[in-house]
Amino acid sequence: MSMDFKISHYLLEGMLDAGLPFVGAYLEKKIGKAVTITDASGRIIYPDKSDTVYKANDLFLDIPDEFTTHANSLLNDHGLYYQILHNSTCSGYVIIENISQENTASVLAILKESNLALKYHFFMYNEMIKNKEDFGQSLYDNFFLSADVSIPDKLKMYEQKMDINNYYFVSVLDIEESPPNLDWATLRSYINATMNKDGSENISSIIAPGRLVNILRANPKGGPMDMDPDWPGRATVTATKQAIENKFSLTYSQGSGRICKPSGLLKSYQEACIAIALPRLTGQKQFIQYFSQLGVFSIIFSHDCETVKNYCLQVLGQLIEHDEKYGTDLVDTLRILLDNSCSWTTTANQMYVHVNTVYYRMFKVQKLLNVDFSLFETRLHLYTAIRAWDTLNLCHFLE
Repeated sequence: MSMDFKISHYLLEGMLDAGLPFVGAYLEKKIGKAVTITDASGRIIYPDKSDTVYKANDLFLDIPDEFTTHANSLLNDHGLYYQILHNSTCSGYVIIENISQENTASVLAILKESNLALKYHFFMYNEMIKNKEDFGQSLYDNFFLSADVSIPDKLKMYEQKMDINNYYFVSVLDIEESPPNLDWATLRSYINATMNKDGSENISSIIAPGRLVNILRANPKGGPMDMDPDWPGRATVTATKQAIENKFSLTYSQGSGRICKPSGLLKSYQEACIAIALPRLTGQKQFIQYFSQLGVFSIIFSHDCETVKNYCLQVLGQLIEHDEKYGTDLVDTLRILLDNSCSWTTTANQMYVHVNTVYYRMFKVQKLLNVDFSLFETRLHLYTAIRAWDTLNLCHFLE
């Protein structure tokens, strides 16, 4: 039995017994320099930086992209980068700073001895990450996108992975601008690490078109009926958002639903979407919005979407039906007039029509709905209904 074989199995057994720190400490002792081990996204997993004194940026290293197809190591001015490959795919890196060219061969020989233990560690690590991602995707597909919302039955699938007696909420990050080559997996990893640093337990992050959907364990201070999702990271959410945007050269808005038992996750997801959609209707960007702080709309949308839809149709149904049947613009005219504080001239200019056209359309609106538009309560009632209807449309909850 060769010495290399003995050392490889010694490290494998040590890793199985004591974890990755056993391998990291061995390498540092043999090489005589500090060793950093990261996953494929550059997230540092050795040494342990879970202590709260570290910021999220301290948990990641920028990995150079100069690796060639056949080389599993790279030496540059920053140090030696050694890839841990599995089925020709990079699982992680071992990074050692201040290695000279003449010492590279001996260091690579030591790293090669640790390859078996590191491969097995990353196999288990990536399986854990994959299981977490699959769990989140399954929740997303079964709870948030499925037309069948018999959630209590579906929860039986997740009893081993989710405490059905605990409280959770959904937070959605809606990307507005991003570089064309945005690495979504790295972004997700960074956000998860950031939330963990802020004291939040991120159950799962799901990559959806143009957004990240995060399911987090809540930490209600009062009781299960708390309206505010007051989780430990709440105080630092603005600073966290700025750090994420700066690191990845992107901008996003964030909406959060209320806390709930797992059976209410669909509702919390819908509330997070609504928390994004309502400010979007007024042209806002780069905001943080909690559903519980939407004023009267948090009360309206506390009801299920079908109830809100029926309310909107009771108020606006005659206009919607008339527009569909005759190709008119009564709903649009009403919307723009209300958005312009009932300025007839501004509305006419925005719609590129004569002001008399606006008067005529609004006369038609009053006749169809049998209302007096001069009354404040009428305008408020119509504004609320049309804003709720537009929100349902923007969230695709009418489909």
